[in-house]
Amino acid sequence: MSLCKRNLTAFQRRSMQRVGGLLGACAALSFFPEIFQDPKHFSPATQWAMAILSTFPVIATMVVIARYLTGETDEYLRNLVVRSILWGLGLVMVADTFFGYLVEYHPNHLPVSVFNMDIFVVTGMIALRIQLWRNQ
Repeated sequence: MSLCKRNLTAFQRRSMQRVGGLLGACAALSFFPEIFQDPKHFSPATQWAMAILSTFPVIATMVVIARYLTGETDEYLRNLVVRSILWGLGLVMVADTFFGYLVEYHPNHLPVSVFNMDIFVVTGMIALRIQLWRNQ
């Protein structure tokens, strides 16, 4: 298996670099409002703009993954990536539900939903690694 030995094709490497870059962009957008001022003091128009802007890395990541699945010729790798995506999405839903209930009843509302993209990419990559390790 080519991924186990770190012999990635140019297409695989480029796709992974794009997902990593988009994850960095999502993390930067998560902390961007905290750098300048308290986010609660933003105007409603700025809050809407930040909300819309924060969706672009998520949409772009889905596009990159879809393009990867379309361009991948190995059916086995495509199956592993789809399973990893499902694990990543499932863990995001579990974490979001758990933290959503905690935030709802906690006096200090923490913005944990901004980390959904991070949780998705990291758990998806961990799930892919576990599957590749298990199938060696």
